[in-house]
Amino acid sequence: MFLNLLNDRQKASFLALATKVVMADGGVVPEEDVTLDIRRYEMGGDISAPPDEIFGVPNTEIFDTRRSQVIVLAELYVLAYSDSDFHADERPIIQELAEAWGFSEDDCAGIEQWAVRQGPLSLEAWTVFQKLDAV
Repeated sequence: MFLNLLNDRQKASFLALATKVVMADGGVVPEEDVTLDIRRYEMGGDISAPPDEIFGVPNTEIFDTRRSQVIVLAELYVLAYSDSDFHADERPIIQELAEAWGFSEDDCAGIEQWAVRQGPLSLEAWTVFQKLDAV
């Protein structure tokens, strides 16, 4: 929803983080795949994730403004909740980012509450758009 506000390098690093989150529990379910596709489309579709950031240490320094950090956390929470199961293996990835960037537990709770509501709406909108696009 807000990924268009990131620059191209930030988008690539976000995609790496997003891929890391959806793969954390050992599998990517259809809801996660659709949610990730929505984010790719929003970023322009031609952004690719650096493999070294997916399988190695994420580049968190590229998110050098509070706005970019909030965007990343919000979008990662949406991804984590897209399958209605915020898996225990996904949570540490997001928590480490939040801690590195100095977010409080209250900050994270507010962003997470928004993501819980936003995730299903995002999937619902995508389904509606796909149906209308097919007409």
